[in-house]
Amino acid sequence: MKKWLIIDCNYLCHRAKHSMGGLSHGNTPTGIIYGFLKSIQALQDQFNTQHIIFCWDSKTSKRKDIFPDYKKKRANRYKDLTKKEIKFEKAFRHQMKMLRTKYLKLIGYKNNFVQAGYEGDDIMASITLNLKMNDEAILVTSDKDMYQLISPKVSFFNPSKGKLFTYQKFMQKYRMPTYDWGSMKCLAGCTTDEVPGIKGVGEKTAIKYIRMDLKPTTKAYQRIVSKKGLRIEKRNRKLVVLPFDGVKNFKLRKDELSNKGWKKVIEELGMKSLRDKGPERNRKRR
Repeated sequence: MKKWLIIDCNYLCHRAKHSMGGLSHGNTPTGIIYGFLKSIQALQDQFNTQHIIFCWDSKTSKRKDIFPDYKKKRANRYKDLTKKEIKFEKAFRHQMKMLRTKYLKLIGYKNNFVQAGYEGDDIMASITLNLKMNDEAILVTSDKDMYQLISPKVSFFNPSKGKLFTYQKFMQKYRMPTYDWGSMKCLAGCTTDEVPGIKGVGEKTAIKYIRMDLKPTTKAYQRIVSKKGLRIEKRNRKLVVLPFDGVKNFKLRKDELSNKGWKKVIEELGMKSLRDKGPERNRKRR
C-alpha cells in the first residue's frame, strides 16, 4: 500500500510566484524553484510519504479547439504587461520548465508528467482513476473542480487553507456522489475557466437540482431542462468533467531519490537553507 501525493504543479508554482517570486541567486531568478521545493518538503513531512506524482499543464489546450473562449481572459491579460512584468513572467515560466525538465529528475523523481494538449487536472484525474486497489492519494491543488475525483481513498488538500477535505467531509457537506460534482459544473459552469453555465443557475441551485430538491415549477429548473439548457450541459460536459477525452494512462515508476542529486540542485541555485532537507532524510515514510 502506498500513499501518493498528486501535485498540481502549475498551482504550486503560482503560489511560489506570489510569495517568493522575487528571489534570485546572483542574476538568476530562483524564487519559484525554491518555493516549490520547500512546499514539497512540507507536504512530505505533513503526510509522511515520499511518493509524489508531478502533473503539469501543457502549453496547448484541446479544450480551446472545441470552445475558443476557454480561459480567454488569462491569455489576453499578458498583452497589457509592462517590460518589467514581461521579464518577470518569462523568468517564472523558465523556472517552471527547469523544474520539470531538469531539477526534479536530478533529485530522482520519476513520476513527472505532461501531455500535449492536456491540463495537469486531466493527468491527475487519469492517475487517480487508475490507482492500484490498496493505494490511496491526496490531490494537492486549490481547484475545486477536483472534488469530482474524491473517493474513500482519495482526499483533497489545498495548501493555502491547510485542511484535508475527505470523502466523508464531502458527503456531509454536499449530500451527493462526488462524481456528480462534474455534472454540477456542467449546469453552473466554471467562472475560473470562463466556461459559462445556464443563466440563473449557480452552484447551489445546480446541487439542489442534482439532489432532486429543486422544484420543477422554478425558473431555474425550467432553464435546466429546456433545449438551450440541455445544449449548454452537453457542451460543458466535454470541458469540465475530468479527464478530458484522450488523456493517457500514466504508468507509475519507483523513484530513485538521491541526497546527492538534491544537494547538486541546492548548490547550483544557492539555496543553503534547504541543503540538509533532502528526500532521504526520513526513510521510515510510507
